[in-house]
This record gives sequence, C-alpha cells and structure tokens, in this order.
Amino acid sequence: MPTIDDVARAAGVGIGTVSRVLNDSPLVSAALRQRVLAAIERLGYRPNPVARAFASRRTHIIELLVPLFLGPIFLPVLQGIEDAVAEADYTLLVRTVEDREDRDRAFERCCARGRSDGALALWLVPPAAAVERFAAESFPIVLLNVSHPGLSSVGVDHDASARAAVKYCAGLGHERIALVDRPVDTFDPASPGICEIGYREAMSSANLDVRDGYEQKVDLSQTAGSAALGRLLNLAEPPTAVVAASDAQAIGVVQAARGRGWRVPADISVVGYSDSDYAQFLGISTIAVPLRELGREAAEVLLSAIAQPALMPQTVFRPGQLVPRKTCAPPRA
Repeated sequence: MPTIDDVARAAGVGIGTVSRVLNDSPLVSAALRQRVLAAIERLGYRPNPVARAFASRRTHIIELLVPLFLGPIFLPVLQGIEDAVAEADYTLLVRTVEDREDRDRAFERCCARGRSDGALALWLVPPAAAVERFAAESFPIVLLNVSHPGLSSVGVDHDASARAAVKYCAGLGHERIALVDRPVDTFDPASPGICEIGYREAMSSANLDVRDGYEQKVDLSQTAGSAALGRLLNLAEPPTAVVAASDAQAIGVVQAARGRGWRVPADISVVGYSDSDYAQFLGISTIAVPLRELGREAAEVLLSAIAQPALMPQTVFRPGQLVPRKTCAPPRA
C-alpha cells in the first residue's frame, strides 16, 4: 500500500506539498498540483480519511438525530437530506432517540467538534446546556420542524396549517371545532401545543368560541388521539369537527368516534396533519407537509453553515397544504 511519503518521492516534493494538494490548498501552483496528482494516480495512493480529517479539522460526517416516534415519516425526510448531501462528500451518522434522557445524552455526546462537522436534529428540542455549548464552540446545527432562538431551523408553519384546517371546517358550516394538539417538545408535556396559536387565531377570525375542554394536548399517538376524543364526546356539547396536530392522532380520533357509534364525517369531521401514507390509504382529510423538501432544505442550510461559519442562523418556514378527503362534511342540520 503506497504512502504519502511514496507520493512525495515520486513527485519530487515534500510531504507538506502533497498534503496541501489533497486538501485543495490555493498555495500550490497548477503545474505542481498536476505533478502530485499524476504521482497519486500512478501509485494508486488513497489518503487515510482519519489523517485527512485531522489535518483539515474536518470529519466529513454529518450527525442525524432522529426520535423513534417519527416512524415512517422519517423516510421521506431522509431522502431529502440525502438529495442535498449526495454530491457534498459527507457521510450521515444516524442516532435514534427513544426518550428525554436519551435525547439529552445524544445532544451532549454526539453533537461536538471532532466527532462531526455539523448535525441535523429532527423534531427534537435541544436542552439549554447544549444550546450554550453550540454557541461557544460555533458548532453548526440545524433543527428540523422545531425552532430555538439563536439556532438555524427549517420547518412547517404550524400556526398557518392550523388556521387553514379551522378555516376549512368553518367554511363547511362547523361552529363547534375542537383541537387535538401535541406539545412542541414531545418529551415535555408541559410545553405549548404546536397548533394552539393558529387554532385560536382562526377561531377568533371566524367569530367562533373556543369552548371549555375543546383544546386537548396529548402525545403523538393513535391511542392518545382516541382518548382525547373520548373526553370531547363526554362534554355537554361535543364538537362537530376536530382538527388534529398529526395524522396518528387523527386516526385515533376516527377510530374512537366509530367505536362510540359516531359516523365520520356524517356526525363528526376530522382533519389530520402530515399527509402520511396511512392518511392517504384511509382517506383522512389532512394538511400535507413537504417532508422531502424540508429534509433537503435543512441539509442545505447545514452545509452552508459548515462552509461559511460566519453565517447568521437562518429560520425557514414552509406552508402546509390542505388535502380534503373523506373525513370532512358539513355538520348535521
């Protein structure tokens, strides 16, 4: 196996010159660069990636933190990320996150200089200590579908999506519209709901009251959606339409309604959020989210931050799109 010393001798230069050629230094003349490259080709030399990372202070690795609750939603996001990094000579190192403690360990151990050149965190809110360290180390990180002051983020405009869903239901004639929301930080039930502001704004714009008990904030699951609808149907005046903050919750709402003998949409209308394969298969009205595009854009923002450390953090919001299907209809007269 030829070494960098062999290349230097074959090209008649020092090891430092070979290193500068390998790292695309502008300090090497075109003729000298060509001579070194010819020696590399002739000898079949392949640089040691660890040594190159040490010399350039680059690992050519991007870390990807993914919570397990994303499930199949992660696949189109990953496709978008790979679209962006395919030509950038970077390797993705994926770390899955199961719970709050696992998330905190991941941000502490994984997102650090020397381990990677930057990180993407999907649907994860970083703890305060990690945010402080990112700033102190100028470590590039981009949050996807959550935001934090001082960090770059790319995501959907949740408030606009909630407004669109409520407006759609109100346009069908619904006045009693409830919200099955989920926390911004999935691992912190006390954090605000992702759709609560948009929901309240839309209800106010439509001159509709947000009734007591009509806002249910639960976790991201079908079971939680079912339980939330059970509480809504036990109210003195149950809603005639439900806007959910995820397709999983919306599926739970539909299942619970049918389990109680309520017809969807004849007795109650349901709108989900994400446009997952399940929502498409089951015909659930929803807000479509451009998952692949979000992944690509988040990766592009991160690559720009790695290449240009002086760039200010960016926040990019993309709109969702209402997709009417079989779970919405005008309320019963």
